[in-house]
Amino acid sequence: MLLEAKVQTARVDNFFSGLELIVLDRGVDKRPKYTCRLVRGWPGLDELRDLRKQNQPDTVLQQAAAQVPLPAEDQVLELVVLDVTGKGNYKTLVCEMAAPIA
Repeated sequence: MLLEAKVQTARVDNFFSGLELIVLDRGVDKRPKYTCRLVRGWPGLDELRDLRKQNQPDTVLQQAAAQVPLPAEDQVLELVVLDVTGKGNYKTLVCEMAAPIA
């Protein structure tokens, strides 16, 4: 599923595996709000995940996470939804960029 998402908030997630985004769906009239975990296609995410796989200490991961540029508030991103996780009202969309940003 393709999601045209308007970013409300963005941060690196607690596990250093992607970006946690709160977005609005621009393709729907009522503009539902979603929590998304962006896992691919954003600059710096692959390097951050590689450091995590190498079992680097938290201080190194925090420094690398600080170097990952965050999308600006109200920036529109084209996302591909890969999976939906969670239960009830606490669902998270696992996404990647439709076109990778270099």
